[in-house]
Amino acid sequence: MTKVPKFLLFVVTFLFFSVCSKAQFKLPKVLAFGNFTYANPAGDFKNNYNNGTGFEIGGGLGFGKTLITASTGSIKYQAVSSNALGDLKVTPIKVGIRQYLLLGLFINGDVGYAIQSYSNNSATASNFLYEIGGGVKLLGLIELGVAYTGWQTPASTNANALLLKAGLAIKL
Repeated sequence: MTKVPKFLLFVVTFLFFSVCSKAQFKLPKVLAFGNFTYANPAGDFKNNYNNGTGFEIGGGLGFGKTLITASTGSIKYQAVSSNALGDLKVTPIKVGIRQYLLLGLFINGDVGYAIQSYSNNSATASNFLYEIGGGVKLLGLIELGVAYTGWQTPASTNANALLLKAGLAIKL
C-alpha cells in the first residue's frame, strides 16, 4: 500500500471511532410510582361528599424530561348529605404526560375514565375524567404532588376535587 491510502484508512478509522465514542445510545427513562391520595371535594360535589381517601399506582416511559404515564387506583368519598346515594367509590384509569422542569419539579396532565359505584345504590357509571397538577421529587425517591380533577358522577352532577398526593417514585 502506498502512503496516501494508508493515511486515508487511518483517518477514516480514527473518525469512525471518535464519532462512535461520542454518540451515546440513550435508553428510555422508566418511572414506577405509588402514592396515598387525599381528595378534597369542590363545587357542588362538596355539598354531598366530605372527603376522599385512596391510592394510585402507575408507571411511565419516555426520553429526557418528558414521560408518557399511565395510572390507576381507587378513591372512596364519604357521603355527608341525605341527597347522596351512599359513599362513592371512584376508580380512575388515566394516561397522560409528565414534564420535569428542574430540581425534581414536574407538571402533569392526564385524561381517562372514572369508573364509579355507590355503596347504597346499584347506580354505576364510567365517565370522562381529567386531571392537571404538579409536584416535586425529593431525595430521588419521595414524591409530593397536588392536582385538580374533574368528572361527572352517576347522578349526573359535575364532580371536582383537589388531590393531595404523597408516595414513592423510582425513575431509572
